[in-house]
Amino acid sequence: MTESRIKSVLMVGQTFYPVLGGAEKQAFELSKALVNRGVKVSVITRRVDGLPAREVISGVKVERFGVFGSGALDSLVFMFKVFFYMLAHAAEYDVAHVHLASSPAVAALLAGRFTGKRTVVKLGRGQGLDEISLSGKTFLGRLKLKFFSVFHPEVLVLSSEAYNWLKNSREFTGLRPRLFRNGVDTGRYTPPLYHEKISAKAAVGLENDIVFLSVGRLVREKRLREFVELWAEVLAEEMTKPKMRLVIVGSGPEEASLKNAVEKLGVGASVLLAGPKGDLLPYYRAADVFVLPSLTEGMSNSMLEAMACGVAIMASRVDGAKDAVVEGESGCLFDPLNPAEIKACLRRYIAERSIAGKMGEQARKTAVEKYSMARVADEVLKIYEGE
Repeated sequence: MTESRIKSVLMVGQTFYPVLGGAEKQAFELSKALVNRGVKVSVITRRVDGLPAREVISGVKVERFGVFGSGALDSLVFMFKVFFYMLAHAAEYDVAHVHLASSPAVAALLAGRFTGKRTVVKLGRGQGLDEISLSGKTFLGRLKLKFFSVFHPEVLVLSSEAYNWLKNSREFTGLRPRLFRNGVDTGRYTPPLYHEKISAKAAVGLENDIVFLSVGRLVREKRLREFVELWAEVLAEEMTKPKMRLVIVGSGPEEASLKNAVEKLGVGASVLLAGPKGDLLPYYRAADVFVLPSLTEGMSNSMLEAMACGVAIMASRVDGAKDAVVEGESGCLFDPLNPAEIKACLRRYIAERSIAGKMGEQARKTAVEKYSMARVADEVLKIYEGE
């Protein structure tokens, strides 16, 4: 691409790497990709978990603000610090990129109005659980939406479903949605060869069964308990017991409920609750099918990482998954509230194992062509320039 006019970017977020989360991971990976293009990237965020006030990570300058109190007070203090920092350091950045349309977005947009600096806001999660939808449920949230209606922020959304919702909604006419995408490091996340796949399964304690993998925070909207229940039904209904394993990586408020379900359903031999893992690559390389039964999902980082590793997808027909997965080619999509569709997808992969391999090849191709972080970095620079 031609050399960008953007030489410096200020990233703004509630938290940042090494705090773990989808938004934090994307912000960090995008920041690194921009640094590799010669762009100076600075981050301002909250100081949590005893992290240092200032440090440089992979060429990204991170400054963390100490806050106090909780809830609204914590948010208010952080907003003021973001606002005054952006005023004082306006000469040091060309554009501000706010990750999530939470309270810091208000401060950043207001500072941008005073300094004349372009400011974009990235919306997270899927419709219904995104910051815009949730804001309408509280008084302070409604004030924020009123502010947005006056300032008309450019909002980056991660799925065509969310884009169309915001674009056609009379309620959110103040927003200027723009379709964007998450990215994945397709150089780090790569498919294993056949013999490497067998070794990868052994490395995480699995036999050469067909491995279904779920990665993410264990929360209600992921519907993993319901998926485990359907998993048990399929096992019970098959005349010849299929050699398959379900591996669930992550932790969260639904962990105890999942453990109880696995025990009560008697599927402990085929379902592994692996807990949280710092390095997910070994699990992607061992997997044949990635499972995402969520009710709503912006654009799953884990799904993109799995696709880059040549893993077939089995996901809800919602939000970003509908954009990333070509049904019947790179994965199998289903209505998350339709048990028959979910079981049909499971049986399709069980009946002919080679299908997962063929779909995985297409998933890898899609990840490289559409979602590589290099491509996303090119696109975001054009957005920063106002194209």
